[in-house]
Amino acid sequence: MVDAFEGLLRNLRSVAEPTRLRMLAVLSLGEFSVTELTQILGHSQPRVSRHLKLLGDCGLLERFREQHWILYRVPSETPGGRFARELLAMLDPADPVVAADRQRVAAVLDERTRRAGPGKDVPESERRRHEDIAHEIAAELGELGHEALLYFGIAPASVIGGIARRARRIVGMNASRLEVQRARALLHSRGLSHCVLQQGDLNALPQASSTFDAVVLDCALSGAARPAEAMREAARVLKGSGRLIVLEDYEVLEQRSGGGNPLALLREWVAEGGLVCARLRPVDVGGAHLLMAVATTDRAAAAA
Repeated sequence: MVDAFEGLLRNLRSVAEPTRLRMLAVLSLGEFSVTELTQILGHSQPRVSRHLKLLGDCGLLERFREQHWILYRVPSETPGGRFARELLAMLDPADPVVAADRQRVAAVLDERTRRAGPGKDVPESERRRHEDIAHEIAAELGELGHEALLYFGIAPASVIGGIARRARRIVGMNASRLEVQRARALLHSRGLSHCVLQQGDLNALPQASSTFDAVVLDCALSGAARPAEAMREAARVLKGSGRLIVLEDYEVLEQRSGGGNPLALLREWVAEGGLVCARLRPVDVGGAHLLMAVATTDRAAAAA
């Protein structure tokens, strides 16, 4: 009880300052660098960094590295993150200070979009294909709300945008920093701040074990140098009652199997992850022939 009291008191003290409260509200809208925060808040970099450290020391913020850049955000699944969001829910969005900061956030996100040029090199047919894939994944996830979902795939902006309402928190990952920047700019400009974007390697996911209710691998395994290891990583971060959804290009699997059976190869990868394949079906979108595998750790559920 004493620890809880002292922790609450510490958190209240840390946010009882105008700039830090503004900073917390801004970082609940997405992930921002120190440079971006100086533009939004109108303060010097040393002052912004000092406030970030105070909030971070209390667990109200978290920082992560993306190559040479450090980004900050309000965490989703920690006591500090929950405290921050409950506190920020008391703010009036129409308050002049809050509204002005949101306008500056929108300007920063617009600048990100301009720099990244999201989707400018993607043909319309491919964008439609990604939207169709998102529709198939959303249908498989169903209307039941998920606490946390991991998406690792080739089109985080398009696909996550289509499944955003299926989970309270979504982590989208891609090996390309440019693709992550594009997705972050697009999704956060649409107000989808519960979608976290990270650059990463499927063979070495940074998340803790048993974190996600659902994991979606979108054409990620067949491009991996060690697909069995990647599958084991995906299975590791899946909760015991969770589901893994894998989408792969049939022709790519056929090439990878050396002329063998693509379905058998995908089932083999699922088994190497220690999972049970509950369903395996073809998915035709935008002229592409895909296979969708749905796997679980529960053998009884898979049999049903």
